Amino acid sequence: MKRLVAALAVIAVLGFGTSRGYDWWNYNVNTPVTTDTEPVAFHIDPGELPSQVADDLLAQRLIRDRNAFDLYLRFTGAGATFQAGVFQLNRNMSLVQVVDALQHGNSAQVTVTIPEGFPLREQAKYVERSGLGKGADYLAIAADPTWSASFDFLSSRPANAKPALEGYLFPDTYLVDPGDVRGLIKAQLTQFGVVFSAALRAQIAKATPNRPAETIESIVILASMVDREANTSTDRGNVCSVYYNRLRQHIPLGVDATLLYGLGRLTPEPTFAELQLNSPYNTRKHVGLPPGPVSNPGKAAILACINPPKTNLLFYFTDRKGVTHFETNEQDFNRDIATYGLSGS
Repeated sequence: MKRLVAALAVIAVLGFGTSRGYDWWNYNVNTPVTTDTEPVAFHIDPGELPSQVADDLLAQRLIRDRNAFDLYLRFTGAGATFQAGVFQLNRNMSLVQVVDALQHGNSAQVTVTIPEGFPLREQAKYVERSGLGKGADYLAIAADPTWSASFDFLSSRPANAKPALEGYLFPDTYLVDPGDVRGLIKAQLTQFGVVFSAALRAQIAKATPNRPAETIESIVILASMVDREANTSTDRGNVCSVYYNRLRQHIPLGVDATLLYGLGRLTPEPTFAELQLNSPYNTRKHVGLPPGPVSNPGKAAILACINPPKTNLLFYFTDRKGVTHFETNEQDFNRDIATYGLSGS
């Protein structure tokens, strides 16, 4: 009771007045951000300060007011008992429930970590290794056509897109109830919607000096290739600029990762005979984007393709040391390959 009185006193001092202050306090502490179910995998790193946790919660729209959160921690002392780990929170949780969850993680849940830039069939392997469920179940549930009714960003996908959710199952770390494979897929789609926000969807519909107007699907396809081809923030932006430049000049993209996707594998590199295949995923033969995403890209690749740098680059390759080289013309491209060698050769 003393702590509540003290809290109200602080609120009054802040200028709210006792009556209005109590209403403000009650609303921000006990009313969720939304009544809709929106699961969010929330991370707390070892040694992370409560102030950093507060910033992350606010950024992910899990709390609505930073002052209310800070005051609640001050008068409950809860911040000192936050645990490091991954917590499955929900935007329909009140501030009190969020704080309680961060103090008492549900160890019975299964942690599923899916890296960026892997196609659906590879994600299924990570699901099975996690112990959550069978990879075959993950693939079967992902093929359920009813997902598009629950997530508006899937409406831009071609009606015959296969696999149906390729590119949209966001790679991240999730805490899921044992055996709840469908819950994992729902959490991945929800997180995709959070990352590829309404603001970003409005942004891509407008052309910029560095790229044309795009759809969600085209950005996801581009980012899916970027995540198969680049590993650093600078490289991601430059690789996507190469794609835009080639598309603008009607030059085949020449991305072997797309052909490998069509062949159903990640490695080794395509053989000479395979490079002659008339597959729609053979972007050496066909101008334009492949039929669909070739991996499930992460946030960095998506943002790189939404805001690419302005360049004249048309070529790139990765050398034996893992360094990516970029060139504006074929002569320099071939010269550098001869100088540095190709990765895997």
